[in-house]
Amino acid sequence: MRPSAELQLLFPEFEHKLTQKDGKLFIYDAIAKKYRALTPEEWVRQHCLNYLTKHLNYPASIIQIERGHEIDHLQRRTDIQVFDKQGNVFMLIECKAPHVALTAQTFQQISQYQKKNEARFIVLTNGLAHQIFEIDKENASTSQITEFPNYL
Repeated sequence: MRPSAELQLLFPEFEHKLTQKDGKLFIYDAIAKKYRALTPEEWVRQHCLNYLTKHLNYPASIIQIERGHEIDHLQRRTDIQVFDKQGNVFMLIECKAPHVALTAQTFQQISQYQKKNEARFIVLTNGLAHQIFEIDKENASTSQITEFPNYL
C-alpha cells in the first residue's frame, strides 16, 4: 500500500515518516514510537492518532494502541483506547481500511469491546466516514454525534 493523493481521508494530512524494509513499507507510529507495517488500516489509524494529538490536543500519554482483551474466551485487540484523567476508558476507536464499509458488523465488533471497557464514546472510522457515538450509562442511551469529542 502506498499513500495516495487520490485517497482523501476526512482526517487532515500530516508529515508522516515512511521506511522500507525487505520490500515492505512501514509508517512511524509516534504514540508507540516504532514503525508499523503500512496497511490501509494502519494508514487510517495513524491519521486518526495525528488528528487526536495535533488537532484536538489529546496528550499522547493517555492513548493506548492495540490493547489486548479477552472477550468470549477469545483474544481481541482494540485499535485505539483513550483514557480520561482518572484512568478510565474515555473513548474506543476502531479503525478500518478505507475500502471497508462501516456496517452493523463493524459496529458489533466495537460493541463487544464496549461491554468490556464501558467507554463514554465509541468511534468507527475508515478514514472516509466516521460513526461516533456517545454512551450515557445512567440513562442507558446512545446517541450519534458528528464530531470527535474534545479532550476534557
